[in-house]
Amino acid sequence: ACDRTGGVYLAPSGRAQVGAALTEILFSIFLAPLGARTCLNLPAINKVDFKARCFETGETIDKAYVCNQCLSIFKNCPTEICPTCGADII
Repeated sequence: ACDRTGGVYLAPSGRAQVGAALTEILFSIFLAPLGARTCLNLPAINKVDFKARCFETGETIDKAYVCNQCLSIFKNCPTEICPTCGADII
């Protein structure tokens, strides 16, 4: 959603996830005033692929079957139950 709203997306890794480093990152990046964000070295927004992917195969699909309970997307209609949540397929 950050690509649509002009927000910031960051996935800290390594030492940034341990202890106070994560808190420091969250405060400095996400709580910085909008005016100050222009001066910060923020992570770039990567191009986002909005195509649907099958939950079973991971393939990109144009037409899909959707579970009415958990909204999982499938290339082929699941038989009897949803593989993700176990709901009965009608």
